[in-house]
Amino acid sequence: MTKHRRPLINVNNREQQFAKLLAAMGLNEIGPHGEYALKVALEQIELDYQRSVADPSKLLVPKRVRQLRAAIAKVLELHKAAGSDTLDSEIVLASMQLLNPNADASTLRGLIADYRLERRLAVELSPYMQDIDHWLTANQEGYKKRQVRTVVVEPFLKLMAAYEITTSRRERPRKQIFDALFDWLGVEQNIRASNANINTIAAELAGAGPKKSKANRRPKK
Repeated sequence: MTKHRRPLINVNNREQQFAKLLAAMGLNEIGPHGEYALKVALEQIELDYQRSVADPSKLLVPKRVRQLRAAIAKVLELHKAAGSDTLDSEIVLASMQLLNPNADASTLRGLIADYRLERRLAVELSPYMQDIDHWLTANQEGYKKRQVRTVVVEPFLKLMAAYEITTSRRERPRKQIFDALFDWLGVEQNIRASNANINTIAAELAGAGPKKSKANRRPKK
């Protein structure tokens, strides 16, 4: 039987992409210690990206949530067809019998009435269905793009702020930096944040925190 091998990673290409990223950030001469600390921080961003976006088995996508909703709806339909009120009561009774094997049915029904132990499946699942509908409304479109914002764009902008890296259209374009970052991470073109979106996110983050000096563009020691 033929074994499927994982594709080999081109280490040289990765190193070239990382060097390109450093150059775009204006940090191509930060020295081995500064480069190591920066690479560790960037590798954490890469790990978070791989976990939340690149691995389909771990991605909470609307399609799977819709499948869950359909399954719950089917359960409620079958529950109603089976005689929901009677079924719930009998299942609670059976549960009490397991805990109290020597008690008769009359005693158990009294306990159920006293402690209000009857559980209605529809009462429990219907609000959950409403919560699912709300989640789907908020997440139907652009889920992967929002993940890229959360695990790549925002952490990287904060990293740039920590290294006091400023951008400008002439000397250090933000778009050029993010293009190099996306290339290094292997982010698909169709889910990359646009330059306008990145500028908006940067402005939001800058407005949320204290202003920093633009004089020093070297990483903090």
